[in-house]
Amino acid sequence: MINSIGIFCSSYVDIEESFFDDARLLAAWIGSNKKNLVYGGTNKGMMNVFAEMVKASGGTVTGVIPQTIIDRGFAFKTLDKMVVTTSLSERKDLLISNSDIIIAMPGGFGTLDEAFSTIAQRKLGYHDKELIFCNTNGIFDELIACLEKLYSSKFAPTVYKEYYKVFNSAQECIEYLKELDD
Repeated sequence: MINSIGIFCSSYVDIEESFFDDARLLAAWIGSNKKNLVYGGTNKGMMNVFAEMVKASGGTVTGVIPQTIIDRGFAFKTLDKMVVTTSLSERKDLLISNSDIIIAMPGGFGTLDEAFSTIAQRKLGYHDKELIFCNTNGIFDELIACLEKLYSSKFAPTVYKEYYKVFNSAQECIEYLKELDD
């Protein structure tokens, strides 16, 4: 049973609306199924969309946020639970440990850092959490191709493929979550 869903995503606002649409769709499912969102805790961009929509749909929201981001005034104001960290590394570890499954939505360097740390930590036995890449608009196509090149060039063992899945939309992610939740 999945209770807490970790989301890695962008805090930027100037991105295509279709990315926000997928965020809203997934967030509404999380909330309406009374799940707990575990995310980076900010009130910006896709992060804000997730927190607002999960709460509006009946779910709970846990924000894991470094003090430096709080000091800049970027904390989401109505979190059900706020976990304050001293660094991005600590934030990342707590996002992973407080989630039953993790979804990497389209995002930038922070999102990729969190996603790859999740995979590497699983390989080393720190957790057994699965990571899902939500490949909205093919945003991760080249990244997935790069990973395939790493496997074929023997820079990474193919066992890593067991630690993540790639779905092409929030709806596909939801269908997978439903299977796991039965």
